[in-house]
Parts: sequence; C-alpha cells; structure tokens
Amino acid sequence: MRRLVLLVVAALLLTGTAALASPAGLRVLSFNIHTGIGVDNRLDLTRVAQTIRATKADVVGLQEVDVHWSERSNWADQASSLASALGMHVFFAPIYDLDPVQAGKPRRQFGVALLSRFPILSAENHKITRLSTQSGNPVPELMPGFPEIVIDVHGVRTHVYTTHLDYRGDPAVRRMQVADTVKVLGQDRGAPRILVGDFNAGPDAPELGPLWTELSDGWSAVHGRSGGLTYPVDPPEKRIDYITASSPVRFRSIDVLVSPVSDHLPVLGEIVLPRPRSPWGAASEVLRKGTAAVPPLAPIAKDGPYPGGVVLGVRDGVIFEHSAFGDALRHNETGELPPASRLPMRPDTIFDVASISKLFTSVVAMQFAERGRIDLDAPVARHLPEFAVNGKENVTLRQVLTHTSGLPAGLAIGSIPTIPERLAAIYRVGLRSAPGTRYEYSDLSLIIVGKVLERVSGRALPELVADGITGPLRLRDTMYTPPSSLRSRIAATQVTAARGLIWGVVHDSTSWNLGGTAGHAGVFSTAADLAVFAQMLLNGGRYGSAQVLSPDSVRAMTTNWNAAFVGADRGLGLDIYKHSFMGAMAAPSTVGHTGFTGTSLVIDPVTRSILILMTNRVHPTSSGPSLSPQRQAIADAVARSVPVRPLSGPTAWLATAPTSTLTLPVKGGSAVEFGLWVDTEPGDTFSLETSSDGVAWQPLPFSLRDSDGAWSSPGTVSGFLGRSWARASTTLPATAVHLRWWQRNNAEMQGRGVYVDAIRVDGKPVDEAKLLASGFAPSAT
Repeated sequence: MRRLVLLVVAALLLTGTAALASPAGLRVLSFNIHTGIGVDNRLDLTRVAQTIRATKADVVGLQEVDVHWSERSNWADQASSLASALGMHVFFAPIYDLDPVQAGKPRRQFGVALLSRFPILSAENHKITRLSTQSGNPVPELMPGFPEIVIDVHGVRTHVYTTHLDYRGDPAVRRMQVADTVKVLGQDRGAPRILVGDFNAGPDAPELGPLWTELSDGWSAVHGRSGGLTYPVDPPEKRIDYITASSPVRFRSIDVLVSPVSDHLPVLGEIVLPRPRSPWGAASEVLRKGTAAVPPLAPIAKDGPYPGGVVLGVRDGVIFEHSAFGDALRHNETGELPPASRLPMRPDTIFDVASISKLFTSVVAMQFAERGRIDLDAPVARHLPEFAVNGKENVTLRQVLTHTSGLPAGLAIGSIPTIPERLAAIYRVGLRSAPGTRYEYSDLSLIIVGKVLERVSGRALPELVADGITGPLRLRDTMYTPPSSLRSRIAATQVTAARGLIWGVVHDSTSWNLGGTAGHAGVFSTAADLAVFAQMLLNGGRYGSAQVLSPDSVRAMTTNWNAAFVGADRGLGLDIYKHSFMGAMAAPSTVGHTGFTGTSLVIDPVTRSILILMTNRVHPTSSGPSLSPQRQAIADAVARSVPVRPLSGPTAWLATAPTSTLTLPVKGGSAVEFGLWVDTEPGDTFSLETSSDGVAWQPLPFSLRDSDGAWSSPGTVSGFLGRSWARASTTLPATAVHLRWWQRNNAEMQGRGVYVDAIRVDGKPVDEAKLLASGFAPSAT
C-alpha cells in the first residue's frame, strides 16, 4: 500500500503541474471510481476528488457512480458531489433508476457521469443493449447509461461520451453494445468525438473491432499495443479502460496513473482537437491568362459522349487553359446535320448549366441571410404559409439547402394547367422522410428556396440574381431566358417529340413548366463567367471591387452540414468531396456541382484550383453514357500536376494499379517505421499485413503521427490524410516472416494515390532490393 501511495504522488506531481495544451488542446480523464471505494475497501469520495483535481483534466468520464443508491455510498449523490468539489459541470446518466427504499426519499440510481470544465451545451442519455443485474431473469434489452455531451472547446464543438460495457466473460452482450455504440457515434460523424470508459475487454478483443473503424485508441497511438494496464490496481493485469477519439483528433500523450482510490487505475490523455480553420478565407485574386504545369485538358475531354464542350482550368488566379472542341449544334429534328451545317463549339459558347443554377439561388439566399431578411434555421412556412401542409410545418431553409428536408427528388407537373396550380402542387407535396433524418437530392428543395426569396423581396428570382451576382461580377453572358439574338452562341440540348430541338431555352422540364426561371434550373452561362463566380467563392466572397458575400457566408456555404449521412457531404447549395465528378481533386474541402445537361464545376481551395467542363451531353438525347470518366480524368490531371515530394530520397513508392502490393521479408518482433501519404476515395483501402507463411495474411495495427500528434489504425487506412506525410510505426508479431503494404482501389482508380517511403526496420533503412513490388512503382512526384 505504501508503494502505491508514493507512486500516485509522484505521478500526479508530474502530470498535474503540466500547463494546459494549446487553445485546441484538451486534457481528458477516464476513471472507473468503483463508487468511491478504494483498494483498502474504504469509501472516501474526497480522495477521489483530490485525485481528479491533481490531473487538471478538462473533461472526465466516470464509471460506477452512485446517486442515492445504497448504504455502500452513504446514499450520497456522488455525481453532484464530485462536480461541486471540482467546480465542474456534470451530466449523470443512470443505468439503473429504481424506486427509493423509503417513500419520500430520492430515487436510487447507479450509472456513469461526464464532468466538464466547459459549459455543457447539450446532453443525452443514449440506450445500448444491457443484461440487467437488477433482474432475476435478465434478457438483453436496450437500457440507458450511454451519455453524450456537446461542449465548445475554444471554438471546436466537440462530442464526448463515456461508457461501461458488460463485464461478463461471454462477449455476446458486449458485441451488441459495441454495435449500438457505433450507431450512436455515427450520428455525429464528421465532428470531433471522444469516447472514454471501461470497456471490460482488451484492445484485441474481437467484439471491440467495430469501434476501431470509428475511433482511434489513444494508448495504441502513443505507446503501441503493449502496456497501459489498468485493472486491477495492484498489480494491474488488463487494459480495459480507454480514451479513444475520432479522426482528425490527435493524441499528444496518454498515461495510466497509479492511484489507490479505486480498483481501476485512471487514464489521462492530452488530446489535440482540429482547429476551426477553413481554407475559404479572404483573398483578392482576379483571373488572368497564363500558364501552369498542367497537361492539356482538351485532348483528355474531347473523346467523351457528347458532340462538344469547353474546358477551363485555373490555378492561383491564372487561367492556364480555356479550350473548345467539337460542335455546339450537331443535330436537329430530322437527324444529324452535315458538317457544313453544324455549329462549332467556341470558348465563349453559352450553355444551359442545369443544376449549377442552384448555386446562384444559394448565393442569393446567403445574401438575404446576411441582411437578416431570412433565417436559415427558421421554417420555410414562415415565408410560404401554404407550404405548411403534409408534415412540412417545421422544415427549415437549411434543410432544403442541404437536401435533408425529406422532400422527394421531383414532381411531375406538366399535366397541371397553369403555373400557379403547378406551384401549389409543389407546395402541397408530402415528405418521403422526417426532416433532418435522411439525405435525398431534390430539385423541389431549391425551387422552394427560390420562391421564398421572391416572396420575401417581392421581386423575381432573375432580378435578384442580376442585382446580387451577375451585375456586380459583370457576368454579361449569365442569365435566365436568353434572347433569341444569342441563339447562335448557345449549345443545343435535346431533341424531343414534345418540344422538338431544345435550343436557347431551358432543358429541364420542371423549370420549363414554371416559365423557364426556377431556383433549381434555368441559368445559362459560359465557362469564363462561371470561372469568375467560382473565383469569387475562392476569394471568400469578393472579386475585384465587388463584395458578393462575406467570408463567413462562404465558409457556411462550404461547410459540410451532412456529416451524419455517409457519402452525402453537402454545404449550403454546394456539393462536397465527390470523387464521382471531382476525381483526384476531391478532398473534404473541395466543393462544386454538376448539371444534367453535361456541365460541372470543381473548386479546390487547398491548391486554389478551379476546373470547369461544359458539354452538351444531352444533344440530341439524354440517354447517353455517364460523363464521370471524362470529369474524373481531367480532374485527375489537374490534381496530379501538384507534386507529392518523397519523404526521403529521390523517390517514394506509389500504388499504381487497382491492387498494389509491396512485400518485405522480416524477422518477427522487429520494430517497423515508414512514411505514409494517403488520399483515396473513401472505401479504397490501404492495409498493412503480416504473414507467417506467405499464404495467410493478417492486418497489423499501427500508429501514425503528424505535426499535430498521434492516432492509431487497426491495420487499414482509407480516405484523406490531409495531403501530407504521416509517420507510421508498429512492432511485428513474433511469428511474422513477411510484411506487406497493400492498396486496393476500385476500377476507376479515384483519388490522388497512396505513397510509402522511408521504410526502416529496427531503426535501419531497408535494402530496397529486398522489396517485392507488384503495382507499386518508384515515383519522384
């Protein structure tokens, strides 16, 4: 016992005097307090409070907390008592909530709690599967006791959870609890998430495996897979208490503190939260012609499934390519025209941009929000009372801008006689899902936004766009319903039985049936005008002397409001991080949009690049193949023109095939380090694997570290690592004789790529002649 006391004093002196981390830092403690009963079997909540205070933790997750539970804790409210003693905010989440022994006494509760030095903005006691200890014949059922709080940590809105998983040797209930936990965590995907607690299983337990797809294990990230034992106290034999966090949260340090005040040892971590920085800041670039180290794009694009097109590329304000190819008009109602009768495409050809029109509507909406004319979080029905039917009373403008309102994708209105009746039908349409619960891309959403803007202002949408965007930016070739005098400059679209050759009028049938001007479609523009519009966003809302939006509005438009819906990243009107048309330019900060007629716009703020492809894909028919290959190919060319410098030496290993492997003979137990650079489509997987026979392979967990700190991987990485090198490290199993780096891509090879470099074993560089490469190739860029 005396040894324990001396150790805890030394540990707390070391950790307790450390200064708080940088403004984005957070000290986090996980502590199963065993209802305040120490290894000496003595109840003493005061020494528990002293132990916590000495850590200077900002956030504390507590397990085994009594609130008026029984004599073992003197019927005390331990959660409130600790919060009061420490001067912290508290949220207690009972697992069990029982009637008092005596009438008139407080209810008997036992559970877990979260303490925070930061105000608790919101809190919820989630349910997970449990096997009750208070029932004579328990069965697995959903029960409370999985709390979540939301706090603001120096401007970073952070979700914190604590848990106490089932203690039984049979992992069946824990397996169900982990599945429930992952579902709850998924609701806040994209936000910083921290989960601490007593998991009652080691890090390699199979039932914990799904957690590591969402979270990084702090101890493994900082120290590797060994050590960190937390239970019982003297001597500890198991690591069952954890601090975990989601990417891009990083760990600077994590320690197990020696303490006699419980039967578990507390775990203290110093976490670095992602700073709320945005690449969408104020700038003053005005477009100018010049050159950049990018291969010609028109030869890549011209062989697509369309008669012709225009491609325009920008980097750092320099238009490095603006090319036209093919025909703007190739067909009429009678069929394909002879070459002499066709209309060649030209750089200033005007296109029906289709759904890119949504961006113009969205910018006007943000202008109205800046001036207080609309509130994005207010119901649409505040401005359109007739919309408040069929469950839409509480649908907000933010939800319609992010396509999470529950509205259907569209509505056939052509058979309805008049425009007012058609609009009335749109306002009456029912929801396909509850607002805010599901993503469904909807033309109706932006139609509604446009009508709100018209109702608030008393003016038509084309006037609002002209006054707020095209006029200040001098976009002379951007308009709704272009005059017939411009027809010779306009790319033709579809030939239909009902409308003949659609040329110079809106292609979208819903917009056509609403008079050609609607919030979702109807804008005509050129590549050059769209480039100015895109540069305005890239500049933080300004172009030349025109301030179209505030930088805050641009950041709001480019923020992913749909992080909870996997694969549905959306800003306010803008599409985000879509490899399907952004190719290797895609990143969590890349935005853009496509148009059904064959148009697309991509804006990458990190490399300050703009890519515009305008085609007449629907000429003469809309049933042709997808444009995705061409969109991706030119985006890949732009993205890959930015070099990836090797971490060490003249070259790094680049995965170049759909399946690429790099294999090294190794000695079991060796320490391995390497550099890793990953920018792939989510779902494309990089794996680190070992084998004892060269036939059967197992994932090898590893730690990663960058300038912000460390995090852990269960053996796989996918997605985006920030377009920068991370240093990975691990220890090989004793039986390992082969180590393999393995990258698997889908057939379209989307993403910037995966690079491996600076491989070291036991501190020494490997002889690269011993590496067996299949699909990996040396690359200087």
